[in-house]
Amino acid sequence: MRLVGCLAMIASAALAGCTSSEVLVAHAVPLAAAKQEIPEAELLDVGVAVFDPGVPAGEVDKKVVEELIRAGTFVQIRRSEALYMAVLLRDTLQRSGHWGSVWVTPKDTTAADLSVNAKILHSDGDILQLHAVATDATGRVWLDKSYDMETAAGAFNRQRYPDLDPYQDVFNHLANDLAAAYGQLSATDRRDIRTVASMRYAADLSPEAFTGYVSEDARRGRYTLNRLPAEGDPMFDRTQRVRQRERLFLDTLDQHYEKFYADATTSYDGWREYAREESLEIAELTKSARWRTGMGVATIVASIVYGSSSSNDGGFTDQVIRNAMMYVGMDLLKTSSVRRQEKKLHTDTLDELSSSFDNEIKPMVVEVEGTQHRLTGTAEAQYAEWRDLLRTMFVAEGGFVPENVAIYSAPDEPVVPAGLALDTSSIGASPQPTEPAPAAETPQAAPAEAQAEAPATSDAAANLKTGT
Repeated sequence: MRLVGCLAMIASAALAGCTSSEVLVAHAVPLAAAKQEIPEAELLDVGVAVFDPGVPAGEVDKKVVEELIRAGTFVQIRRSEALYMAVLLRDTLQRSGHWGSVWVTPKDTTAADLSVNAKILHSDGDILQLHAVATDATGRVWLDKSYDMETAAGAFNRQRYPDLDPYQDVFNHLANDLAAAYGQLSATDRRDIRTVASMRYAADLSPEAFTGYVSEDARRGRYTLNRLPAEGDPMFDRTQRVRQRERLFLDTLDQHYEKFYADATTSYDGWREYAREESLEIAELTKSARWRTGMGVATIVASIVYGSSSSNDGGFTDQVIRNAMMYVGMDLLKTSSVRRQEKKLHTDTLDELSSSFDNEIKPMVVEVEGTQHRLTGTAEAQYAEWRDLLRTMFVAEGGFVPENVAIYSAPDEPVVPAGLALDTSSIGASPQPTEPAPAAETPQAAPAEAQAEAPATSDAAANLKTGT
């Protein structure tokens, strides 16, 4: 009977480690598409800010990195996911047909009528958790909600689902919620959002001219339209033309994000699928290690109880049973330690994979009325520099709006061999050999240093010659 009681104790511990599994269905949330064409006056432009990765910015202390890794978070992967997921949400919103232009932006902008921000709470290829907030130009909060999903293995089958991301369910759900919030607005509400967005942009660009047109309730974070400029107001028209130039920049910046998304898709899908397997394996190993530890302790305790309850002159059978139970318990504890080492190995492998992503963006060249401006740094820094440039032109030139604007990525600078000259008539042109021409027939271009020292035609022009 003593033996039966000890075995019952061990069996109870074993049953405690059993779990049930649930069959997951891939792509169970369909995208709700617009059922009819939306009038132009009611279409809202959407800015999807690059997601908050949920990890510290800049250089991260080693101890913090180790803590994040123990929690299953890899800094570089997460930063890349923040950009990748913003593009994925943009594409999902575009496919739904409920919106006007949809951009990925470095941060919130009044160039858009509706701003969407999201933070990644957890992402390991198996489980995705996000928190999203959407706010329109009037300050009305459309949604403030958390989303989560568990990924089915079949979701990674790109041959079967070529146009659906493994995380697509979350983004379809988010897009459907935004569409539902849009559907609850009246046509007047939608037009008011567009109008307030335009007036807020005008006041931001020229506060001395448009302060008071929109009032802000700082406590509630709401914006109310007080009055409109006169029809055909030339200053207001100029601010809206500048707003269009900013949207042109966002279109170009959006192409950089799209390129990163396209380049990263294959690698990221592979990483997520592997990470999912690793995550499930780590969870299984953790559960197994705990189970084995519990079983080991229970078996050792059972051995001690059995030994103490048996007679001092117990027979050979009692000794064998007691020693066998002790051995089994020690073996279970030993294998538990091995499983924990395996878990660390899997985690270290995922950490190494994080180094394969890099989300740097090339410098952009903005050519305004024949003058080139080179914007460098992160996407957010380039966007801020471009907005400063627009404001400088608008203020310094008394409402000047550049008409001839070209924006493109800075080409890789070619190496020009000796004896060759670079034709600068078009950016990125291949170097061509040139024949030396007599000075009298072909005037030579002034050196860059001399051009930099040449007097500008106006103070505003002097301020604008940045990065030429």
